[in-house]
Amino acid sequence: MFDINTKTAPPIWRGSNELAVIGSGKCLPGSPVSTDELLEHVDKTFDLDIGRRGQIYAQKLNIKQRHLCRDLRERSEGPRAGHRNPELAASAVKSALDDAGLKPNDLGYLIGHTATPAAPIPSNIAFVADELEYSGPYMELRQACTGFANALVVAEGLLSEPGAKPGAIGGSGTGSVFFDPTRLKEDAGQLVNLVQMGDGAAAVILAPKESKYESGCRSKGSLSNKFYGQIGQGRQPGFCLPSGGSDEPVAPNEVPEFSHAFEDVRTNGPELFLAGLSAAAQCELTPDNVDYILPHQANGLMGILMEKHLGVPRDKVVVHADEIGNTGSAAIWLAFERMRTQMTEGQRLLTLGAEATKYMFGGFLYQHG
Repeated sequence: MFDINTKTAPPIWRGSNELAVIGSGKCLPGSPVSTDELLEHVDKTFDLDIGRRGQIYAQKLNIKQRHLCRDLRERSEGPRAGHRNPELAASAVKSALDDAGLKPNDLGYLIGHTATPAAPIPSNIAFVADELEYSGPYMELRQACTGFANALVVAEGLLSEPGAKPGAIGGSGTGSVFFDPTRLKEDAGQLVNLVQMGDGAAAVILAPKESKYESGCRSKGSLSNKFYGQIGQGRQPGFCLPSGGSDEPVAPNEVPEFSHAFEDVRTNGPELFLAGLSAAAQCELTPDNVDYILPHQANGLMGILMEKHLGVPRDKVVVHADEIGNTGSAAIWLAFERMRTQMTEGQRLLTLGAEATKYMFGGFLYQHG
């Protein structure tokens, strides 16, 4: 079993307010695509022979299927109609609003987080607001797997105001568009990205714990003990999209693509999860006093890995990536949305998000009912 020393833990932001979860929803683009179907398709379409190697990587990651926003018929290709990032995000928020029994303009604030927006500017959430016909204020965080945690930092303040209206948080990822299939033969990292990634969006509706909206919107559970921190100071990014910004506006290979420093992530990853567990311990949360743990959904082996390296019982670990891949900024909310429908009254779920871009971590406690 791991040994957590909170005295040497990295500094964290910690939220004290308890929030009501009054709705959640999701949107996955198209039908699921199995690993066999995916590899056969790219081999045939781009005259490749990477199927066997791709299967090896997929098996090591235990990614069996995923949903994709593009058809992978062209080297450079945007999302298909109806599956643009803001369309997926808006559909997820709408689903969460329906779950809560609310309309878009019942919201006091709309928060989005994504690392794969429709455009650098305007923000992705501006297009989400258009899709929803939402006339209120909004903001967006440009963040991947821990976008959910930073969004909760903002929501903590917004929902602490007296009489605050409910707020929506939506995470969305369409990473498959930042991918050039013709690079699969020459770059093993891109082949890993192909079998690992998935697209999708999910959202939650939050309200102050004691709120007039709870009389008409039944609280599904409470969200508390929110925390967020980082251990990336001075470290090179473990995962990045280097082109498309002002440092490198044009992609060297024409199609912008993610860069994945596998060895660095392998080295720093355990420390990142230990930092998250240390932060949870500061909130008096441990694997022993919760029913489930929802970790970063990097792969479909998270239960095995957390048991092996951290001593967390495998049957407590929520694993969703085997079914939908690593969906980046949407991953935690997608797994949370599914898990919430399976929990019983009083059960507790600890979320432990981790992000390798600049080694950030965050989480929260959810109690059902």
